[in-house]
Amino acid sequence: MEGRKAVICFFVLFLTVYFLEAIGGFYMTSAVVSIEKQFQIPSRMSGLMVSAGDFGYIPSVVFVSYLGGKGNRARWIGGGCLMIALANFLISMSNFLFPVESIRLNGSVVEQRIEIDSERLSDDTTAESFFEYISKSIAATNFTDMIEVELPANLRNISMKKFAQKKLDFCYPKNESMNICNRYYDYLREVKAPTASDIANIRILMGAPFAFCSRLVNSLRDQIEYLKCSKDPSNLGPFIMIFGGLLILGVGRTMPFSLGLPLIDDNVKRKNLPVYFAGMFFIRILGPVLGFMIGGITNRYYYSFEVPPGLSPRDPMWIGRWWAGFLGISVVMFGPSLALYLFPTPSKKKAVGETAELENGDGVKISLKAEMGVEQQPLQKAKPTHKRNRSLALVDRNVTRDKDGNTVVPKNFDEKVNDFISTVKTIIRAPVYTGALIGRILDVFAFKGFFIFLPKYLEVQFGLPQHVISFYMGIVGVSGFAMGVLIGSVAMRKFKLQGRKAAAFVAVCSTMAAILSFLNAAVGCKSVLSHLADYSVANNGLFNSTCNEGCNCDGMPLYPVCNQLGEVFYSPCQAGCPLDETLATDSPHKIFKKCVCSNTTDMLVSRDFCRESVCESKFVMYFINMAISGVFGGMGVIPAILIILRSVPPIDRSISLGFQGFLVSLFATLPSPVVWGWIVDSACIRWNNVCGDPIRGACSIYDTDRLRLRTHITYGIMRLVSLISDVWVFVFAKDLILIDEEPVRDENGKEEEMQEITSDCIVDKDRKFSM
Repeated sequence: MEGRKAVICFFVLFLTVYFLEAIGGFYMTSAVVSIEKQFQIPSRMSGLMVSAGDFGYIPSVVFVSYLGGKGNRARWIGGGCLMIALANFLISMSNFLFPVESIRLNGSVVEQRIEIDSERLSDDTTAESFFEYISKSIAATNFTDMIEVELPANLRNISMKKFAQKKLDFCYPKNESMNICNRYYDYLREVKAPTASDIANIRILMGAPFAFCSRLVNSLRDQIEYLKCSKDPSNLGPFIMIFGGLLILGVGRTMPFSLGLPLIDDNVKRKNLPVYFAGMFFIRILGPVLGFMIGGITNRYYYSFEVPPGLSPRDPMWIGRWWAGFLGISVVMFGPSLALYLFPTPSKKKAVGETAELENGDGVKISLKAEMGVEQQPLQKAKPTHKRNRSLALVDRNVTRDKDGNTVVPKNFDEKVNDFISTVKTIIRAPVYTGALIGRILDVFAFKGFFIFLPKYLEVQFGLPQHVISFYMGIVGVSGFAMGVLIGSVAMRKFKLQGRKAAAFVAVCSTMAAILSFLNAAVGCKSVLSHLADYSVANNGLFNSTCNEGCNCDGMPLYPVCNQLGEVFYSPCQAGCPLDETLATDSPHKIFKKCVCSNTTDMLVSRDFCRESVCESKFVMYFINMAISGVFGGMGVIPAILIILRSVPPIDRSISLGFQGFLVSLFATLPSPVVWGWIVDSACIRWNNVCGDPIRGACSIYDTDRLRLRTHITYGIMRLVSLISDVWVFVFAKDLILIDEEPVRDENGKEEEMQEITSDCIVDKDRKFSM
């Protein structure tokens, strides 16, 4: 494969894997909430888990960029993307290797518990019928026991349910030592013996996402929880496996960015770089859009193929099929990654040219001796020669070569270490590079953790299901950023932004993005979960009241329901809704009846009665601000990248990007999710107790006002602090040339000599090593 075909084929493969890598990186954002719920992982642990990618990225990025920049960059990028495909596969496998065990009681245990409980009796069944039954076997009943249950004649017409709760409570749990209890059990078996259908319905309701005001069903739930805890459940296994997958992913993602950008820089004219970089970043931004859309699709389906009856995607306890996205990304990414790894290398003659002198990406000849540090000559424009078909440069065009065109690299370990240290010293002495690096660390620290927990915030604040949130984040939020990238590249090319103009442009864009973040701190809404949070705060974290005493509601799952007036209840149990076996169906539209705490005459509650539309306008306002903020944030991307690339000598581009990635990961992307997880958890007011230990569970209810203010004000302050670095870059970027001008020709059409351009913002290096 030669010439133009090789270039086109390579760029198609590179942009494909670059696109797929971006999908996987942002898909994790839409999956982290479901992972927390499935494995009961608190936000502080999930934040550490997400940071695993940086544990792999940090120790490898500098060395990969240094070694890869001197080798076949296509093979390095292809190898890295193969690692990413493997990582996504491992993450998806955690769902299958560590399934959430479903503990089921055997049929006899359930049947024995059902047959001695009065809850299943009809309201028309009176206590009189019980006395008539036991009078038939008075000889077998102890007289003292009879005295304990005797009632005045005028009270014998009350329902048997109430009578059993008040006068026969000593028969629970099963008490066979008293004759009256045994006669009571016999009475229940005769009047309401459980059928196979009854047992099946109770078993279904035991695993339902909602709970009744039912001592029978709730006690069976507690028994299941006890059996589950006796097996010492742990989220350590899936945590380690997902952590390991993300660790491998972190190593793999070092290569596409740190080696890909210099590769693009080598193979296109620099005057066209803003357009190429904009296209590259636009394709990469489409990755997150598709990632969020995939998240929106997978979150519509339950993580297991058996959906609990009555559970729907709009319920807080819904867990999306997150693992399917990782598995799909892994399969699709493997093919192009392998093709890129096996991409044929152009011949040396095609890659280097037939002269002893080398040409950079703009046809500028560079003396080998000057590149070697033996002699520093002013750059001169190459004299016009015959037109040649330049081949694809998989190896850096600016790398030092010998007279045969071979890449010159240090021979032994000591020389490699000395050359590496010399290179690092060179780039950190560049004030523009240092200032831009500090600003990027602050921006990424603010953005990474905030963006990871943004889906959870939106679910809590506006009461929307995860699949809707993923859709809006992809279409509105990321698309605004993509539009900003295109606008920024066009502005840079049209207005020829160089030096301080470009630095000022980046500073203005960052300021506007920070201001809009502050504005979103004022966009809140009282969703269903917000009302529950307010009730919890007003009642010291308790949801029980006198009307649901004896319902055994403690520890029951969150399933918000509302009455016809919009009043919110934690679950049907807290609303005082009795057992109703007719609700053991797959219909998501369930109406609970005879709820004594509903405060309405019809005594009905339902999820459908909750007024969720009240937050729609605020949600739209939030995303309008978010989209505009994304536009301003995207506008500064291309100028910022070019400032980084042009602030160091051309030969050090890969290592400068790798060193930037190292420090950004170490001080920003690694600690950011952990810190933001702690900020999010600090607003929690009710935890899911896992085997009596709230530390091991996820948060179910947040103080939404506290969460909104803490997250957005913290984010805005961090972005404003980063503006100090933008001022630093502006001061030192006076002579920085980001886009090379077209060559100046004389009247005969010949190119005039190009004068050497010097700048205080770039530090020349002088390092030598043996050939």
